[in-house]
Amino acid sequence: VQHQYADTGTYKVRLKVVLAGACIDSTTTRAKVYPGFYPGFSSQGSCLYSPFFFTDTTRSRYGASAYWRWDFGDETTEADTSLIKMPDWKYNSFGIKNISLIVETDKGCRDTLFSTVEVKDKPDLFLPFKDTLICSIDSLQLQAKGRGVFSWSPEVDMLFSKTDAPIVYPKVTTVYTVSLVDDRCSTTDQVRVRVVDKVSLYAGGDTTICTTDSTQFFPASDGLRFTWTSTPAARLLDPAVKNLISVPGGGSTGYHVIARIGKCLAEDDINVKTVPYPSAFAGNDTVICYRDTASLHARSNGSAFRWEPLSTLSNGNTLYPNAFPRRTTSYTFFANDTMGCPKPGKDQVLITVKSKITPDAGKDTAVVKGQALQLNGSGAPFFEWKPGTGLNLTAINNPVAVLYNNMQYVMRTYTQEGCFAIDTINIQVFQTAPDIFVPNAFVPNSRNNSLRPRAVGISSLDFFKVYNRWGQLVFQTQEIGYGWDGAVNGVLQPTGTYVWMVSGKDYTGKKVFKKGTATLIR
Repeated sequence: VQHQYADTGTYKVRLKVVLAGACIDSTTTRAKVYPGFYPGFSSQGSCLYSPFFFTDTTRSRYGASAYWRWDFGDETTEADTSLIKMPDWKYNSFGIKNISLIVETDKGCRDTLFSTVEVKDKPDLFLPFKDTLICSIDSLQLQAKGRGVFSWSPEVDMLFSKTDAPIVYPKVTTVYTVSLVDDRCSTTDQVRVRVVDKVSLYAGGDTTICTTDSTQFFPASDGLRFTWTSTPAARLLDPAVKNLISVPGGGSTGYHVIARIGKCLAEDDINVKTVPYPSAFAGNDTVICYRDTASLHARSNGSAFRWEPLSTLSNGNTLYPNAFPRRTTSYTFFANDTMGCPKPGKDQVLITVKSKITPDAGKDTAVVKGQALQLNGSGAPFFEWKPGTGLNLTAINNPVAVLYNNMQYVMRTYTQEGCFAIDTINIQVFQTAPDIFVPNAFVPNSRNNSLRPRAVGISSLDFFKVYNRWGQLVFQTQEIGYGWDGAVNGVLQPTGTYVWMVSGKDYTGKKVFKKGTATLIR
C-alpha cells in the first residue's frame, strides 16, 4: 500500500484486519515525513599516535543531527567508538582504516555512512611551489599546508618563521627547509628561492612572414610575467604570455615586450615585416578521355614552381606541364618567389578522366547471302559503322546488315566529349542455304582443337550434343561458336569415334537438324 502525504510531520498509521467476517484486530505505527536529509562527515589527520579529527557534516531540511555512533576501524581495540558529534582518535597501527558513522536527526531520519583514512608514519605536508625566482629587491611569502606546528630555516632574512606562511627577502639564492611536527610525528620539505639582480631578455631578431599569417615569438628570458604591445596595433591573442601569437597587418609591425620578476623588469623590441604570398593560378579544370593527355597552364609572379603529384606529369617544375592521369586527379600548383614570403602560394586544378570505353561490335559470324543480320554494338552512347555497305543505318548501335559477300565492319563508339574506341566484326557470307557444319575430326591443343559446330544462317542453337561409344553424354551446349575440347570434368577422353547431334533455327524460323560422327585424335 502506498500513500502520498500532503505535508511534513509525524503521522499515526493504523492497520485493521478482519478475518472471515468475525475476527477483528488492529495495530498502529508512526510514519515520519521529513524529506531533505543529507548525511556526511569529514576527517583530518595522517600520522600514527597523533589524533585524527572527525566532523559530522550532515545537513537536514527539518531538524538537526541528534545521535551519532562512530566506529573508527582500529583493529587493535574494540573500544574504537564514540557517540559525540566531533570526536578524535589516535591509531596504534599503520594502514587503511574503515570508518563508519550512524547518524540520526531529532525527527527520526537515520542513515549509515562509510569512508576510509590512511594512517602514515609522518604528517601530510603540501608545498604549492618548491622552486621559484625573485628579484633581489623583492620579498616573497612562502606557503605550506598541513596540520601541526611549522618551523622554517634558515631564519636569516625571514619573518614569521614559525608559521605556515613566512616572508623571506634573501639577496642570494637560498634553500629553505620547512619542518612540520604533529604530536609525535614529523616531516620536512624544501623550497628553493633563486635570486637575480636583473631580468634577462632577448626578444629575437627581426623577421619576415607572409601576409595574413600569424607569427609566434620565443623570447629568451628568465622573466616570470610578460606584457606585449604593437605599433601599429595588431591582433594579439594573449598579450600577457611569454610566447605571444599575433597576426600583424600589412607592411611592418613593431612589437615591444616587457619581462618582469617582481619589481625588476627588462624591455626589448622586435620588428615583423609582412610580404604577400606569390600569386598562383593552376588553370581551369578540364575533362580528358581515358589514356589521353592534358596540357596544364598555370600563371604566377613567382620565380620557382612545383606540382604535386609528380608521378603523372611530364615536368613538375614548369608552368606548363603535360598531365597523363589514368583516373580523376587534383593537381596542386606551388609558386615561390624571392620577395621574402617564406611560404609558397598555391592553387589546385582538377583533371577529370572519363571512364575507359570498352567497345564490342560482336563476335565474328557467318550468314548466307541475302540473310538479314542484326548487329549489336556497345561501349558508349554514340556509334558510327564503316563501311555503310549493306547497312540500313550507320549511326546506331544495332543496324541490320544484308550481305552477299564477305565483309568486315569497323565500329567506332564515342561519347559526347569526343572520347572514342573502335572494334571490328568479320562476317563470312556463304552462297548456300542456312546450314550447320561440323568437322569429322579434331585434335585438341592444335589449330583445329575442338569439335565445334559452325552455324551458317542460323539465328539460334537448340542444342549441340556429343556422345561416346557407350552412349554417354560427354558434352552439350546451346551457345553458337562453343565446342567440345575432348575432356570431361578435366579428364582427357581417349582417341576414338564420337557421335554428335545438333539442332537450330535459321533466320526464317525453319528448324535445321543434323547428326554424325567425329574422330578424336591425340
